Amino acid sequence: MAQLPHPPKFYQALQQAEQRYATGLYVAPGKKLLQEALRSLPEEAFHAILYVEGAVERSWPPTLEAKAFPVPAWQLTRVAGLESPEGVVVVLKLPTPVAGTAPFPPAVLAEGLQDPGNVGTLLRTMEWFGFSQLWLSEGSVDPYHPRVVRASMGSVFRVRAQKVIHWESLLHAYEGRCVVADLDGEPADTLDWHRYDALYVGSEAQGPRRAPRHWPRVRVPSAPTSRADSLNVTIAAAILLYLAARAKADTRRT
Repeated sequence: MAQLPHPPKFYQALQQAEQRYATGLYVAPGKKLLQEALRSLPEEAFHAILYVEGAVERSWPPTLEAKAFPVPAWQLTRVAGLESPEGVVVVLKLPTPVAGTAPFPPAVLAEGLQDPGNVGTLLRTMEWFGFSQLWLSEGSVDPYHPRVVRASMGSVFRVRAQKVIHWESLLHAYEGRCVVADLDGEPADTLDWHRYDALYVGSEAQGPRRAPRHWPRVRVPSAPTSRADSLNVTIAAAILLYLAARAKADTRRT
């Protein structure tokens, strides 16, 4: 059995954001993420492929064979941080942070999103509607947390995701046209969406507290009979991103 580049505890520690950024590595657990990584990333982005013999098809190219290491199932589970990593965990290099401090469109700016599943689903939704950058405020979950990576179903490999320490500085530097999702905003279907190139969302509990006041605010219209007082942030974002994508598509056709 080939020896791992580092001891198993080194890879287990990648569950922690501090260790991910200290080493420049993160983990992507499961067969789906293996295939998405092979499809989306250059070979130099791969640090290691850890797998359980007989549990996964060795579908990686021969040039990655030197980076593939069989490990016991119990060890793989600890590295993945999940009960069912499906026999494989890919260890990948973190992408180089975007130069400068300001996002470039089309982007989503997300404040205080702490649920890994929500952020992973948001990444999938952004890719579907053609938004290429996700910027997360401090206090949000790390976009390379294993559960975010898994929930993204591979979109994290293709959508730029970055956490920001100085959120107000980023907002001040942003020169695009951003619209804020807000329960107290105007109905979203009345906005001239083709004029905007970014969406700002806040957590369901706190909302967009730190969004600049001069940015326009919109809400997802609800049915007259609805008694719900809020909408999941990823569902709200999906509806608004759809409206933005539809407006841009209509503009291209005219």
